[in-house]
Amino acid sequence: MPSCKDFHEAAEDTYVYQHMSLDNFPLVAWKPLTEKEQAFFTKCQDCRNPEIPYRQAVLDYFSGKRPQSALGHLRRALDANHIGALYVTGIILLFSGDDELKACGVKLMAGMKKSKYVRGKLKEHRDKLKSMLRSMWVENPALRRRPVCCSRQDKHRRRSSWVDMIDEDMHCEGCNVDCEIKFLVDNLPQW
Repeated sequence: MPSCKDFHEAAEDTYVYQHMSLDNFPLVAWKPLTEKEQAFFTKCQDCRNPEIPYRQAVLDYFSGKRPQSALGHLRRALDANHIGALYVTGIILLFSGDDELKACGVKLMAGMKKSKYVRGKLKEHRDKLKSMLRSMWVENPALRRRPVCCSRQDKHRRRSSWVDMIDEDMHCEGCNVDCEIKFLVDNLPQW
C-alpha cells in the first residue's frame, strides 16, 4: 500500500505540474497571488505547463496589446499539443485579414472537426476561451472585421440552430467555420 511519502513524491513529479489545470487562477489577476499560489504557478511554469503560454497568448492577442508575441506563446503551447492553442491559432488565422491565412484557418478548423478526439475536446476549449474573454478587456481591432468563410448564397442551411449542435456535420468547411466565428463574436464584449 502506498504511503503518504509515496503520494507526496508523486505529486511533486514534473508530469503532474505539466498537466495541472490552471482554471482556478484568474487570467487577469486583480489582486496579487498569495505566496503559495505564486510558488505553485512558478513550479508549473518551470515544468513547462502549456496552459501558461496559452493563457498569455489569449491575453496578448485578444487584448490587442501584443498580438505578435501571442504567436510565440501559441507556438510553445502547440509544441505541447495543447488543443486550445490549436483552436486559438485557427481563430487568429481566420481574423488575419489575409485570404491565404484565412484559408489556412478554415483547413485547420476543418481538420480539428475531423479528429474525433479533438472534436470531443472542442466544447471544453470553447467554454474555457469564453470564460477567459469575459475576464479581460478585448480590444484587438482585427476582431471587429468578421470574416465570412462560406461563399455559397444559401449558406447550406443548418439542420439545427442549437448552440450545442455546433459540432454537427455541416455541408461545407466554410459553414462549420462560420459557426465557430459566430460563437466567438457572440461572446466578445460589445464595443
